[in-house]
Amino acid sequence: MSSPWESLLDESLLQDVLPRDSAHFARPIRDALAMFLSGLPDEDQRGVLRAQAALPPDASFSRRLGELARSCPVLHKLGQILARDQRLDPELRRQFRKLESMAPTVPLKKIEELLTAELGPLELRGVALKPPAIAEASVAVVIPFAHKGGDQPGVFKILKPGIEARLARELSLLEQVGESLDDRCDDLQIPHLDYRESFQQVREKLADEVQLENEQRHLRQARDFYANEPDVQIPALYDYCTARVTAMERVTGDKVTSHRLKQPGGRRRLAALLARTLIARPVFSPADSALFHGDPHAGNLFLTDEGRLAILDWSLVGRLGETERIAVAQLILGGVSLDAEHIAAVLEDLGDPERLNRAELRFVIERRLKQIRRGRFPGLNWLIGMLDDATQDARLRVGPDLMLFRKSLHSLEGVVAEVGESDGLLDRALLSEFLRHFAQEWPGRWFQHPLSRRCATRLSNLDLTRTFWSGPAATARFWTGHTIDILQTLQRRGSAVVPQPEIAKRGEPCPSSR
Repeated sequence: MSSPWESLLDESLLQDVLPRDSAHFARPIRDALAMFLSGLPDEDQRGVLRAQAALPPDASFSRRLGELARSCPVLHKLGQILARDQRLDPELRRQFRKLESMAPTVPLKKIEELLTAELGPLELRGVALKPPAIAEASVAVVIPFAHKGGDQPGVFKILKPGIEARLARELSLLEQVGESLDDRCDDLQIPHLDYRESFQQVREKLADEVQLENEQRHLRQARDFYANEPDVQIPALYDYCTARVTAMERVTGDKVTSHRLKQPGGRRRLAALLARTLIARPVFSPADSALFHGDPHAGNLFLTDEGRLAILDWSLVGRLGETERIAVAQLILGGVSLDAEHIAAVLEDLGDPERLNRAELRFVIERRLKQIRRGRFPGLNWLIGMLDDATQDARLRVGPDLMLFRKSLHSLEGVVAEVGESDGLLDRALLSEFLRHFAQEWPGRWFQHPLSRRCATRLSNLDLTRTFWSGPAATARFWTGHTIDILQTLQRRGSAVVPQPEIAKRGEPCPSSR
């Protein structure tokens, strides 16, 4: 490890802030961070070290990690993603939450210079700045302005000086870190996951953070997408936008996690609105390609003064196409019917068949079906967990948009939990929306081709018929699998009176999947 980072990146302290079942990742995380930081230009490294030296000598390890994330745009974004992850140490989450919206550090004079360079004299545009700047994020700073004609107030979002070059360097380093992890999987005792390729997908998505013209296009698309949602506000754009400046209406309110809702019912309604708007809406969209927000941390989700959900920062987005949404529906149907063969076929179609470990995939599926037999609802959380396991254990590779959707769901879970509602809300919201759309579709199904999935639920009449007639087989799978679960549990407890069942050998289908 590079010596300047030895005292900061202590493996035992990393273990303390990680979830208990992930503590063994402390060493690879330490080595990856050390390689990343050592690859920064000398000037950037000195800036990181100065920021650490400015902290009190007794600053906690979590505070030092928070300051480290603040010093690098890529780590800043990672900290925002992890800020609401309920599995992490509470103090670390508290430090990362500060990254969602920081106090501005770019001087007002510099902001004025940047705006003049992009827009010319502001008075000729009929606007006047209303300092101070109100927020700063990983790549941009936000400052209010007012129209001289008295129209609705707005804000400028301006890229920070030199951020494009800095982000490009850090994203390139991220890819190099992935390549190093690929070479050291056995040494670090981590799964073989093609880290370089995964980080390359992350790099392609995060590069959009500084493409404000893309964000402006996404904002227009999002306003169209949510045009019929009275409880949702997407900021309107103003004409004076450039590649480095976005001008849009100002949203007044506070982060959804800082709401002042006193009654549990109000908190539940807000949590349900988050789930319905950010997850169910794109999943059940009638559009061929449904837009979804790729970065739903609490700093981008506001409860406005009028009680609406404002969704900010549309630089990072993904799209769920027909293929992905059909796969989601088919995987959940496979869970409902406990059909391991069907689930395996869908996952194999989603991934790269040349890399997929089919034997390990069967064990992943069997573990997840066991959860259903024990009473877990086969909803979206169950599905995402299975995708995570298949990625880690069976080398399943999904497209960047589906990977981003997984990340968005994880972020939103933490936000929903802190709003005031946690267990099962995302699944309940999805089920409620499914039933609503299914009821709307039902009359038209009498005239629909049996194989057509051109509907919000992405289920054909043949899918429904097969699921209905699979009831007896699903019951048989349940009792067969449930019996094996009991026998395996007794065997693990050392029971000497229970004969060992004929459990499938590793690499063969388990009995409950036949």
